[in-house]
Amino acid sequence: MNKRLGFSSLAFYEDSLEIALSWGEENNFKLLEIVAENNHTVDEENLPEIKELLSSYNLDYTMHSPFSDINISSLNSAIRKESIKQVKYSIFAVNEIDGKMLTFHPGRHSSATYKSREKTKKILFDSLKEISDFNKDYEVTIALENMPDTFITTMRVSQEVLEVLSHDVVSGIKHTMDVGHLETNDVDISKYMHDLKNYLVHMHLHDNFGEFDNHLPLGEGNISFPKIFKAIDETNYSGRIILEMITAEDIIKSREYLRKEKYLK
Repeated sequence: MNKRLGFSSLAFYEDSLEIALSWGEENNFKLLEIVAENNHTVDEENLPEIKELLSSYNLDYTMHSPFSDINISSLNSAIRKESIKQVKYSIFAVNEIDGKMLTFHPGRHSSATYKSREKTKKILFDSLKEISDFNKDYEVTIALENMPDTFITTMRVSQEVLEVLSHDVVSGIKHTMDVGHLETNDVDISKYMHDLKNYLVHMHLHDNFGEFDNHLPLGEGNISFPKIFKAIDETNYSGRIILEMITAEDIIKSREYLRKEKYLK
């Protein structure tokens, strides 16, 4: 599993991307998921510089599209257009850096209009069709992430995720499973993995107590990781696994937990 195990640059959100890269190499990681916002933004202006920087390190890369203020399901057409544009650029950028895949969010209901769920759903499908059509020129593996439990989030449980990913207008979009998000929805994660096994290509690991999405180190919350890794074996999951913590120390703690429990092979 070592070659498939990576970490998220979320832990270095206030630091430069170079610091995250150096730390990853020094700590013998082979895979980094770049959260492409704040100090790790990848845009038209800095892409050449980012490409040169990444080429200096012996790491594989995936990317998480920007998510702050981004809503591809927005009822506000101007916000939705800009959000789709951001995801499209992330597809272009991850292809340029020879990244392996892109994770992005499905959007959310407006806090004022969250009762318009059917309209939000239609907007989401329209947005995903535009994104998947754009990706036909790049053939990047793009994966929608499931969301934590709030009154405005979408795609929280397996039925919602399957409804989206199996829809006729959605072409070739896969799934990033965030186990911490699932725990806030009181989901049987093992069953979820079996339900989504045909779409699952990427995984975010972190822990919590089911109430808040607080990205704790593995083993310090309520999530049953023995069940998760049993399901990984049962479903023959061979995708990437990203430790998505908010500090570098917690990433190391989590890797040690996996080693202690003999989940690293």
